[in-house]
Amino acid sequence: MKTNKYLIEALLFVSYALFGMSWAAGSAFIPQIMRDMGIHDLAAGSHISNAVAAAKLLGAFIAASILARLLAKRAVALAMALMSLGALIPFVQHYPALLLLRFLTGLGGALLVVYFAPIVMQWFDARERPVVNGLNSVAFNVGTAAALFGLPLLLQWTVSWRAILTCISLGSALCLGLWLLFGADCASAAEADDEPYTLRQGLTERFNWLLAFTYSGTLAFYVLLFGFYQNAGIGQAKLVVLAGLAGAAAGIWLAKRMTRRLPLLRVSGLLQLLAVVGLHARLWGWTGDERVVAACALAAGFFIFLPIASLVTLAQERPGMTPRRVAVTFSLFWFLSYLAATLAPYVFGLLVDSRQGDYRLATAFAAALSSTVLLGSLLLPEPSRQARRLPAAQSS
Repeated sequence: MKTNKYLIEALLFVSYALFGMSWAAGSAFIPQIMRDMGIHDLAAGSHISNAVAAAKLLGAFIAASILARLLAKRAVALAMALMSLGALIPFVQHYPALLLLRFLTGLGGALLVVYFAPIVMQWFDARERPVVNGLNSVAFNVGTAAALFGLPLLLQWTVSWRAILTCISLGSALCLGLWLLFGADCASAAEADDEPYTLRQGLTERFNWLLAFTYSGTLAFYVLLFGFYQNAGIGQAKLVVLAGLAGAAAGIWLAKRMTRRLPLLRVSGLLQLLAVVGLHARLWGWTGDERVVAACALAAGFFIFLPIASLVTLAQERPGMTPRRVAVTFSLFWFLSYLAATLAPYVFGLLVDSRQGDYRLATAFAAALSSTVLLGSLLLPEPSRQARRLPAAQSS
């Protein structure tokens, strides 16, 4: 049976969007889950965060090795199976079991996000990759937006968090079943990639460090935005999510039409930084107008997601890139980005504590983190036109 590449992409996209929805909903329900379990120690919530962070770091680090050994069909099936374990969360009675399930579902999500880039390179030609890369970059955001704006409506139909999480996870299980039926390792035998390329080799390449640096600050800022900004008096996170969807769509359109990647990264990086700074205008005493903050939140979300399709495509267009090399590149990309996003909240908290609860210095640190897209884009190399034509020829 011939596998349809668009079905492959649809299953990957929907699966990761459902993971994002499950993750956002699960995080929103954590206080209620802990209360239902009879756990009233607020410090226990930190164990969930630590388990999630460990899962993301481990998953990103081992993803390329798993993909090389199992190949795409079994590697993706493993990731989807782990994400589907979220269906068991509503039925656990003990807190350690909850921690384990959150760890395993997070591990599955961290594996799948690494697999996007090499699978896209195997199945889609160079003209299609910017579109597919852009769609994949916003999958988690789509799920998060669905949870943020859909939960109040769902809670009107059912007051049970258990029913909501079960339905979402059953959708993930359905994606797993369809993947087992229609998934495949690669488009053709000619696409098989046997060239050895290890994480150790990837760590020696300057490009991989620069690529991860470029995105790591933005991801760290995004984590801080949703984790701390409500307490800091900045409640526009939902606007950032909404504008991110529009930014991703515009980024796909531009990436498909632009022959060079770095100009868009540089312009987006600069405007993202300015918008993020403006997001703090009220907190920093620059203005009392909430409309200014809302406008900056929309601009920040738009420019955070605008360059992502071009950033991923930039890595795929490097000279000599193969699916295995891309897998290693993005394994390191996500590992280093998750590491930055794990350390940033700790530093943020220390800065707040050092100022006796004043968030201004900590939010200045967060704003500075968002500058990495601009700084990284000034250091990254632009693939030559010849290098961009080579992957297209290999895919045809």
